[in-house]
Amino acid sequence: MFVLLLTLALGLQWVLHERDTLAAWQPRWAPTLKQLCAPLGCEVAPVRRIDAIVIDSSTLVRRLGNFYSFDLVLKNTASIPLAVPALELSLTDTHDAVIARRVFLPEELPGALVLLPPQDSVTISLRLSLAVGASMPMAGYRALVFYP
Repeated sequence: MFVLLLTLALGLQWVLHERDTLAAWQPRWAPTLKQLCAPLGCEVAPVRRIDAIVIDSSTLVRRLGNFYSFDLVLKNTASIPLAVPALELSLTDTHDAVIARRVFLPEELPGALVLLPPQDSVTISLRLSLAVGASMPMAGYRALVFYP
């Protein structure tokens, strides 16, 4: 009887630990998992797996004066929906040194995406006004995604 109780406790601990993945895998389980978490102070959130998110393509194009468009395609390679990551855009000079950096949190991205669909791509387009001039000549950029 004691072994059965310990096995049940271990199973419950595993369910709580994997609650986000279980809710993404079987969305109909999410309400039950949320109820289970309520008295314990935990929450069910979108899964974060940065290794499954790939920047498929990105372009930074000057439009007019200091106005640029930055287009990025994020691909979710996982079989479950994943949380949208934050985006870091760094502008670089001719020596590949960073001259400006800006982080865009998921809620700041156009369309306010919350989830990246499984095995699918999402295009994100940003319109930027960049104050770069002769004193800070921009030669390139770097983009990366991460979870804060």
